[in-house]
Amino acid sequence: MTKKIGYIFSLILTVLFFSCQQEIDPNTGGTGNTGSTGDFRAKIDGVQWVANKTTGASRMSGFINITGVGTDKKLITMTLTDSGVHHYILNDASFNVGAFQDSTLPNVVAFSSNASGDTAIAGGYVDITSIDTARKKISGSFRFKVLRPMDNLKRNITEGVFTNISYTTSLAPTPTTDTFHVKINGTLYTPPVVVGVSTPAIPPMTATIAINGTDQAASKTVGLIMPKDIVPGSYTLDLFGATYIGVYNPDQDPNHSQGATSGTLTILSHNTTTKRIRGNFNFHAEAILNPC
Repeated sequence: MTKKIGYIFSLILTVLFFSCQQEIDPNTGGTGNTGSTGDFRAKIDGVQWVANKTTGASRMSGFINITGVGTDKKLITMTLTDSGVHHYILNDASFNVGAFQDSTLPNVVAFSSNASGDTAIAGGYVDITSIDTARKKISGSFRFKVLRPMDNLKRNITEGVFTNISYTTSLAPTPTTDTFHVKINGTLYTPPVVVGVSTPAIPPMTATIAINGTDQAASKTVGLIMPKDIVPGSYTLDLFGATYIGVYNPDQDPNHSQGATSGTLTILSHNTTTKRIRGNFNFHAEAILNPC
């Protein structure tokens, strides 16, 4: 059960990162940032690779993320529980995850570091060596193996380094055309930032839509995760089902994160052409890291 909780928690961190970055797509380079800051490079199966299209990082809601996208349509991203300058272990029992996506492959489903407990094929580390809070720059190194269980493809990422990558600590207000309202324990919460994004497949999940309502510090957050091809109808929210997920983060401590153990998501409309979605939801949430 511990490994399952760890996997689900890492999955949520990864999806929430994509939400914070607006939308990361190796085909377009879109991340909410344009261009690259600092230097981000690694070897992928022994071949030198540079994130020469887009780099970016965020430090919000108790999480750190560092991402690089290359003009070759490859992406490396790492999401970590924020312990500042630290040696972070990536495995199937930790709450940290590294992922790799190659959009030149026939199947663009992502590879991940927590897809197996076998350290010969998955897992590794990230070292955050410097965080300049005045200039908002982050530096470090990484090395990890990733696996895609659906076809057993593997990649070995070595000699990874990121230097002076700019990071964000807040989100921009949402256009008034996007609305999100929810009552939390009977009190209305209307978050100033609403982000809806399409994220790549992260095994065993298929490609998803993640919708988050949060404050500008990304501390108090209500989030929904659902399949990218969802159609109008009603769906049961269940954290451990890993298909329709509701998440509530009351503050910036990831240990306080809560997941839906019961509830309903009702999709009223989903226009895949205009990329607009409407719906209602309710759920009961419990601590993801509940010691009981």
